[in-house]
Amino acid sequence: MDLQKEVSKLTKKELVELIMELVEGDQDIAKKIEFKLVTPNDEVKASKQLIRKYINENKRQGFISRRNVHAALQGAEMVLDKGRDKLVNGEEELAIELGITVLSIVIDMLQYTDDSNGEIGFVINESITLLQDASSLVLLSLNHRGQERAFDLILKEAMHKRYDGWNDTRYELLDVCTIYSARSSERRKLEETLEKLLSQVSDMSSLSSDYDKQAILQLQLKIMERNGEMEQASQFVHHHIEYDEFRKMAIEKAIENENYETALQLCKEGEENDSKYPGLVKQWKECRLQVYEIIEDMEKQKDILIEFVLDNEYEAYGKLKELYSPSEWQTALEKIFELLEGKSSNYLPHVYEYIAKLENRSDKILKYVEQAPSTIIELYPYLIADYRDRVEEIFMQHILSEAEDATDRKKYRHVCRKLVVYKEACGDEKFTCVVQQLKDTYERKPAFVNELEKVEK
Repeated sequence: MDLQKEVSKLTKKELVELIMELVEGDQDIAKKIEFKLVTPNDEVKASKQLIRKYINENKRQGFISRRNVHAALQGAEMVLDKGRDKLVNGEEELAIELGITVLSIVIDMLQYTDDSNGEIGFVINESITLLQDASSLVLLSLNHRGQERAFDLILKEAMHKRYDGWNDTRYELLDVCTIYSARSSERRKLEETLEKLLSQVSDMSSLSSDYDKQAILQLQLKIMERNGEMEQASQFVHHHIEYDEFRKMAIEKAIENENYETALQLCKEGEENDSKYPGLVKQWKECRLQVYEIIEDMEKQKDILIEFVLDNEYEAYGKLKELYSPSEWQTALEKIFELLEGKSSNYLPHVYEYIAKLENRSDKILKYVEQAPSTIIELYPYLIADYRDRVEEIFMQHILSEAEDATDRKKYRHVCRKLVVYKEACGDEKFTCVVQQLKDTYERKPAFVNELEKVEK
């Protein structure tokens, strides 16, 4: 049923009666309608009271459990709705005040709330979005005093101590402030604030301080970009190339300008400089692969993709195979298997099994199962036609080993579930022999014997 269509058919009198009926039956609906329709003298104050009312109603011994988070945020959601309405009606400054009102209260909820569902995080993001949208509209207006007030409100909020420990939200607020950087006075205030923050984090030495430095530097860069200072921005990026986000920007710009040698050099330098951080090394190799794809250097693409395959990456295998002709692939495939088998680890990586299955290489699947016998449970269908005797042998050894380690009924049942698979793989006769062998071996474990008898039926 199209509810909106049906409601639109109601007369004014019928609509009023419907609303009053709903209000009388549900206090929450009454609060929402009252908040939406009634304009108090101080909307910000009323909004704060509403948000806190819902929060306090859902607190239990000073804590909000996960199941009560949604209800606790109803006031905040109502204020955000009103903020969006203000935006539509051209009241951008009030929308900003309401957005800050929500954010300032909700951020504190993280201290005493189980937000494992991310509902507070969602409201925080919605508040930031409201501030961004309102700020963009404020900047388009001719009300310069209003622009200054809006900027000062957001900057003051960003630097409040409540965001100590929640730096990402602080940086999001400062990012909103960059919208106002077209105004010289606001730009100066923001740049001074960022320099002060940068000075504070520069005195520390840790991974988190490096993250903070990058975040602040990116805000400084954004000010230049927002004001069309592209040459200055480019120099700024290269001046801070030691930070991964700036290196990534420089690589992307070099690719955009078709300066492929420069892009490759930046990638290789990144791999050397960040050799202690596998995630970053991988990122720079991916960038290098992107360049090789553009310039169609097939051999270099193969080299990197083989590295990725050796690092247990499934997707790289498919891309690598596409670079070979069918006649070349078999030789390349043997080399990949050889390299994977030659790695120092005691166990073959999962990508070895993945490739062996896709290539219908039962010999390689057997090799994988031999070094990880528990996988016989899932992989026997790939082996039974070519290696039946070996499958039966590995199955037997695995089940007997599991039985030896079983010490309680839960583990006995686990062994019996594997026996059912063994029966499917090797047949009734083999199954019956193994069950009997286990019953004889563990006759002094009545619980185990009992489970074995169940599986026999």
